[in-house]
Amino acid sequence: MRLAAMTLCRRLAVAVALAGSAGYLIAQWFASPGDGALDGLSSIGLLAAEVISLGLLAVVALAGRPAVFIVRPAEPSFSAPPGSQALLMPLAMTVWASVEAGSLVGSARSHDLPLRDAVVVVLWMVGAGVFLARAWRGLGVQIRPEGLRWRELAGSVSVPWDALTAGRPLRPEARTRILALTYARPELVRRRGLVFGHQLLSIDTVAGWFVADAIRHYVTHPERRAAIGTQAEYDRLLHVVHNELADPPARSGDRMPGPGLT
Repeated sequence: MRLAAMTLCRRLAVAVALAGSAGYLIAQWFASPGDGALDGLSSIGLLAAEVISLGLLAVVALAGRPAVFIVRPAEPSFSAPPGSQALLMPLAMTVWASVEAGSLVGSARSHDLPLRDAVVVVLWMVGAGVFLARAWRGLGVQIRPEGLRWRELAGSVSVPWDALTAGRPLRPEARTRILALTYARPELVRRRGLVFGHQLLSIDTVAGWFVADAIRHYVTHPERRAAIGTQAEYDRLLHVVHNELADPPARSGDRMPGPGLT
């Protein structure tokens, strides 16, 4: 239930920000020249949409990190839910592009649109859309039958199981949001796009101990990898992590999943 609420808040944040930006542009287009009242009202609406979006993302950020993956049979994978932090930059880019586009609406209506300014605004809007789409799809780790994969804003990293060191990664500190991976065969790691590192894995949306235990389990048990992405295997993984492995850190801010989380 908590995971569903967090997902709903993220989607509402995106919807509110996009609706506010679209409303601002529409108001600018239909406003009469010198109509300061409508211009002010549309600006207030855009600001309100931005504040509401940030508030929704703050709720997600404060909700904690559940010990849970999303089961995706189609891929197949166990995936971490997308985080609120990944949406901050694309939402800010969307709002900024809307403000810049709104300033050009009057010029467009009078057929005196500076081409250079228009191109810059279009590029910003396209960039915002690309980043928003990537963030919407999720930047968290995916545990797949062939290994690990995670997306960054401008690229992705694929780590085959054979690349990882046996018995690793160990459980991180309770509040750690970056999991350091160690490689026995780093030459097997593949990076695409603009990626600055391939050893630091963000775990800001899922309990760190849960991610580490799941990865270490599949490094140790290659016979279980083929079933990754199925609900039956996920239920088995939860049983192993919560009953056969060590208890989670006592001082951890991470929470054990309650009924309905999975």
